[in-house]
Amino acid sequence: MSNFFSYAGATEPEPPAPQRAILGELSGEDWEKFIGHAARRRYPAGAVVFEAGHTARPLCFVASGLVELRAPGAPRQAPPVQRGEGEVFGVLSFLDGAPSAVTATVASAGPAELLMLSPEALLQLAAWQPRIAVALLRDLGAFVAARLRTLQPGD
Repeated sequence: MSNFFSYAGATEPEPPAPQRAILGELSGEDWEKFIGHAARRRYPAGAVVFEAGHTARPLCFVASGLVELRAPGAPRQAPPVQRGEGEVFGVLSFLDGAPSAVTATVASAGPAELLMLSPEALLQLAAWQPRIAVALLRDLGAFVAARLRTLQPGD
């Protein structure tokens, strides 16, 4: 008996390609230039980095440690989304200016160090290091596109 939802010749969708690291292609020298425009912040274990509704809009790079992200309406038993060394969070608020939809908290396992880039610092980076700023915006666009593709696989 055939299944109404099975189509002859149809293939299973491919799993999404692994996400490349934002600014993962930068040289060590270029990273130093980028870091010169970011604010370095250290947080103890359990510290709140920002609450949902926060409007400062930094793009946060996890330099070390682990940060947990939780939406206010998420079920208590649902595990938080985690971001570790080399990962970013705050992308959507950074790009569109909307308040954060999540609370970011340093995991209880230990402290975290973050590099935070404000929209104003991006403008300065674009003026002084345009190649790095363009690479950042390209990578952020690819990051958002990859997330959208998982929601709309037919695109």
